[in-house]
Amino acid sequence: MYFSYQLYQTGRVISRREQLEADVRAGERAKSVARLWHLLLPPRRALVEASADESIGQSCVTAGR
Repeated sequence: MYFSYQLYQTGRVISRREQLEADVRAGERAKSVARLWHLLLPPRRALVEASADESIGQSCVTAGR
């Protein structure tokens, strides 16, 4: 039954209003995903500092060989 509905939706031409509403919903979903992504990731500055500390430690180790 769901497959026949998908076929119906595929063959149906949507109006400008329906397309606009779908675009707005997609934009809102993208905004909420981006907000969640930024909340879960550590600040970029912390990542850069950690990366710099690792590269300094590695260069000291290789220089001592």
